[in-house]
Amino acid sequence: MKLRYYADASNYDDHEQIIDFLYTISDKYGIAVEIERVNNRYGSIQVFPGDIRENSPEDVYDRDFHYNRTLGSNIDDSPSEAFKSGGRHVDIDGHVGIIDDGLVWATTNRGDSIGYGPDVDATDTTLGFLNQVANHGLEAIERKYMDEDERERTVLKQFLAADVIDGTVHRDVNVGTSQLPDSPAHGQDSSVGKMITRTAEAIIETDESDWIIQTAKTFEASTFDTALGQVLVCDRLYRLDTDENTATTPAIVFNTVPWELDIDAVPATVDKLSRMAEETDVRVFVGRDMDFTEIAP
Repeated sequence: MKLRYYADASNYDDHEQIIDFLYTISDKYGIAVEIERVNNRYGSIQVFPGDIRENSPEDVYDRDFHYNRTLGSNIDDSPSEAFKSGGRHVDIDGHVGIIDDGLVWATTNRGDSIGYGPDVDATDTTLGFLNQVANHGLEAIERKYMDEDERERTVLKQFLAADVIDGTVHRDVNVGTSQLPDSPAHGQDSSVGKMITRTAEAIIETDESDWIIQTAKTFEASTFDTALGQVLVCDRLYRLDTDENTATTPAIVFNTVPWELDIDAVPATVDKLSRMAEETDVRVFVGRDMDFTEIAP
């Protein structure tokens, strides 16, 4: 996933602010950024953390916008209505898009929200959207084209794609089923079943142990506490279902680190919090731009 600026905005100040925002977003969150120059108004761009290309607006429109149903669904408008003046002239310079296997969303108003009136969402303007991303990171991007379930599952998808743990992956594993009462009235979907059983997001079988994976979006206190409790419960239920002596490794995975957090200052404390008992050592991984590393003291 990355952000693409269709440059150059007709207003020079907007152009400079967009580039500044993209630089900040790349630096703070490791989010990939790039520039597609469809109208080179201001000469060369000296410093930028991503790729810069030049193409005609017509070629870029045909590649990214033309008959793009995903884009149309996410902006609630047809690309030709939103990005062609009078339905004929390509009008994409000054906009920013989200690229995730193609263009999935784009700002529909240039500049900021001033002058558009109360009916325009500030985050649908180029500067308003980039300001939101600069303050809230990946979550502000994902909210534009993913529902809540999709946003939660992106963490696991990215972690598995990174091949951090080499093994056989099982997703959405029901654990605790061995503890259900022997009664049709107390099945897994009953109130009793929902209290007794859980769904482990993923279990990765390796030669050494079975990894019990729990994910969360942002590495911060509240999500850490919640994820820690969830993974410990899933780990215990999984061992009850299999064998008390089954070697397991519970792990929590985050894919967003607040930019202001000095992550090098927390490993020792994280290790103490996640080592609940001598035999239970919860591993913690954090990711940035698809690169996951373990927090270790």
